[in-house]
Amino acid sequence: MAALIIGSGSDISRDRIENIHIEYVICADGGLEKVQGLNLKADMILGDFDSVNSSLLNVYRDFGTEIYAFPPEKDFTDMELAVDTAVKRGFKEIVLIGASGTRLDHTLANIQLLEKYHRQGISIEIIDNNNQIGIISGKTDIIIKKKIEHFVSLVPVTETLEGLTLKGFKYPLNNVTVERGTALLISNEIRSEEGRIILDKGTALIFISKD
Repeated sequence: MAALIIGSGSDISRDRIENIHIEYVICADGGLEKVQGLNLKADMILGDFDSVNSSLLNVYRDFGTEIYAFPPEKDFTDMELAVDTAVKRGFKEIVLIGASGTRLDHTLANIQLLEKYHRQGISIEIIDNNNQIGIISGKTDIIIKKKIEHFVSLVPVTETLEGLTLKGFKYPLNNVTVERGTALLISNEIRSEEGRIILDKGTALIFISKD
């Protein structure tokens, strides 16, 4: 079971999260504006509330929903506060929506949360209407199902990825070392029924994207 955190970034279609077993929903500030459109119930609302309709917030306050207000001048974004709260509540799987959008600084900061919490054994994914973003690290052997008109990209986080093998892809690789900063691993495609990614050492973000 996963905690779903809704941020104030880009809107998302309900079908993008249909197959996620959601146990708990946290709205990070303006994410509250999206929860009803997704036919979900907010279990917790937190943030500095600089982008939330106060009347809507009062509706949830009357429901007895957990609400935590923070000052605008703080050392964490609302999304990071929400993730930290979910982790403290014991969740090991967290999905972020509304975590990407026009503010690229916020988008990048949210993507970096995947690496930060991955080191703590927490699995975080970011999903929007065009992307699913995850992370792999160390000894890895994973399978990704083929999706029509989707691309798979790997973005190294560490200085190198070592022992990287890609099977079932349009551009396969066999036990190679890839340096950070290269575009070699961008916009690959799965040509078989599934693609297999094997990694010996290093950390990389995985993007499954469609235009």
